[in-house]
Amino acid sequence: MLEIKNVSFRYANSSQWILRNFDFSATKGELIAVTGANGSGKTTLLNIIGGVIPKVIVGDFSGEIFWEGDSLSQLSLPQTAPLISLLMQEPDNQLFFPTVEQELAFAPENLRLDSTEIENRISQALRILDIESLRFADTSTLSFGQKKLVAFAALLTLSPRVLLVDEISTGLSERFMERVIDALKYEMQSGKIIFAADNHPAILQLASQQISLGN
Repeated sequence: MLEIKNVSFRYANSSQWILRNFDFSATKGELIAVTGANGSGKTTLLNIIGGVIPKVIVGDFSGEIFWEGDSLSQLSLPQTAPLISLLMQEPDNQLFFPTVEQELAFAPENLRLDSTEIENRISQALRILDIESLRFADTSTLSFGQKKLVAFAALLTLSPRVLLVDEISTGLSERFMERVIDALKYEMQSGKIIFAADNHPAILQLASQQISLGN
């Protein structure tokens, strides 16, 4: 179980609280839709769950995030990533290597997994999103939608227990969105917890809970 306990946050030099004494819990296999207008705090909430706030982005913050009863406040971001990982809105902010295969190998290599496990994770991530044909592609030549799928696949190679997905539907064709929905279903069936900041109807339909911000 992931628990958000008594969390409050506002950005530095701002009088507006994004969250105030916020509590929430999610269990394995759930997708939680985080909805609201632009600027309502969807990305902020994901950054809090993933530890980016307050470890990187500063402001007035209080509260704690717990996984299976243990507080995550003392973990660094590299220590948090294998447990809770974030897919950003802009894929170019998460793609750093010349080829798709190198991109997908980076996270499991950092976990010091053996070569067989790394290969298995790469192949599985490509298969889940139906992008095996992109394995040896140059990342700089990919379309925006393809980059989003590759960034998502790279996140899957970490195999985190909690996935934070920020506006994944933005800029995706219907065909690519169908692949994303299939991947989200697969991760839910695998017992992962997913927080999806998105207003897309297909994601709302998957959600077992919804957090509506900015109301």
